[in-house]
Amino acid sequence: MVIMSESETPAINITIRPRFNSGHQVDYLEVSLSIKRLLFKKGDNFVSFPSKLPRKTIISSHGDDWQATDDLGSLPIIAKTQEFDSTYEWIVQRDTSGEITFPFVATPATNGVFFCQGKAIDLRSDYGGLIGSGFSFIPIPRGDRVFDIAVEWNLLDAPEGTRAVWTFGEGPGRINRTGPASILSNSVYMVGAINSNPPEKKSDQYGYYWFGTLPSNIAVIRDIHKAFLVKVSEFFNETPSPDKSYRHFVRNNGSSKSFGGTSFDCSHIFDYDDQIAQVQDYDLIRRMAYEMVHKYLGPPITEPGIDFLFEGIKHALSIYLPFRPPNQFRTGEYFQATLSMLCMKYYTSPYLQLPQPELLKSASQNDRYAIEHVGTRAWAFVIGTDFAARKLAPKTKPPQRPIEDLAIKRLAVNKRDGKPYGINEWIDFLTPLMGEDARERYEYMCSGNPILLPVEVFGAKSHHLVQVDQEIFDIGMGRQGFEEGIVKDLKTGSRAEAAGLREGDEITWSSHTWKCEDDFTAELDVHVKRGNENVKMRFWPRSEEKAKSWQMVKVEDS
Repeated sequence: MVIMSESETPAINITIRPRFNSGHQVDYLEVSLSIKRLLFKKGDNFVSFPSKLPRKTIISSHGDDWQATDDLGSLPIIAKTQEFDSTYEWIVQRDTSGEITFPFVATPATNGVFFCQGKAIDLRSDYGGLIGSGFSFIPIPRGDRVFDIAVEWNLLDAPEGTRAVWTFGEGPGRINRTGPASILSNSVYMVGAINSNPPEKKSDQYGYYWFGTLPSNIAVIRDIHKAFLVKVSEFFNETPSPDKSYRHFVRNNGSSKSFGGTSFDCSHIFDYDDQIAQVQDYDLIRRMAYEMVHKYLGPPITEPGIDFLFEGIKHALSIYLPFRPPNQFRTGEYFQATLSMLCMKYYTSPYLQLPQPELLKSASQNDRYAIEHVGTRAWAFVIGTDFAARKLAPKTKPPQRPIEDLAIKRLAVNKRDGKPYGINEWIDFLTPLMGEDARERYEYMCSGNPILLPVEVFGAKSHHLVQVDQEIFDIGMGRQGFEEGIVKDLKTGSRAEAAGLREGDEITWSSHTWKCEDDFTAELDVHVKRGNENVKMRFWPRSEEKAKSWQMVKVEDS
């Protein structure tokens, strides 16, 4: 049982001291966590990791046993772990008195070879520095009570040029926040020879951070990132401010396959690997737009499921916002390419006609085909509704963009105000304009019926959709094998088998499967070890079976 004074707000103070090796690289972090004005009874859990997010960051004590102190001196504690979900909790062995101080060490996770599609939460090394989220190394008290929170960095023995940044500001001075303890978990920490845009160290509202030298294609995104954030903020009618700051962190995972990111409270980590040179500008623009929209509509990282509606909205706005004036970041060519890509992904999915309940169940079981199709099916649902709503909207007065003005922006307001903001609200917001068609479209999607888009695309005279036959996306083997490093569930007669892959081959390297999904012509490179033999293969990860798909083309080209 937790006891606290009703007249005082409890406090959590975190001090982080990076420890460096002889090469001036950060080896690990020494962390001191103190809790004030909060008392615990014997047997209470006083801190824990608050979710079942997979963790590889190592948390250890300074000695053989976990140590803590309070006003009575040494405070006996024990740690309990659940290996199946990496949950830790620390239990006090007597009633506590006064301020509790709990020191521990956080050692970064080792970068692996294979791509894990999970959340980018772990503390990892990058160019001699460290970057990761609090979920990986800061345990917190349970519950939603409000704390006075302070984070500060001890850089007294750090090499010259060392900087330390938390989502809510740059150290080493104390940074204060007030709110639930989850603020400490759901945020990003970075320390080392940090570069930033803007370059000055004390930016209250915005920052873009990285180590080393950015690849040229990511540097392009860095240079437009703040302006695009302003554009998206204006779209959602929320002006950035010190209380609504935003920081973007870029992390190079080297040979550990990664392309994508994870959003935290007021911040985002974008991970890339040594294949980043193959990533095209449009791929990065889409990722940037997706990230920004998530800030206003995406579910929190701790929610286990996939909210299909927000995935669809994010994909739809990733088409509209970079292309739309004013401050047009990409031309109509981007619009055409992105809409065509999403059409191709939707119609050539092997799960095109799988009913929604079965699709969501497969996605919850980490089926990558299902996870990806949840997003593209939701996009087809959202954009199909958009096309239909625009035909019903008045031509001479608002809303000219009905799903945005009537539904998307209102969902964001509901989220901001702590009100429900899901599919039922979406339908309710659109029903006055669309009638029963708003719900019928949802029910039609849930049945697994393919969503057909109107060929005229917003009534444009210069472009329209044309039907094409395209091969269904099929890697030809179990996709889990790319994470585990072994060929398994190889399909007889697949292009993967024809290329030479064999069941049980050890995968030593491969190119990205996401690129083959987004680019219809992309081939997949796979390197395997078979006994003492190293074999390289390339094949097109598509089945022989074709689907009726659609592409956006210029009228004169059709």
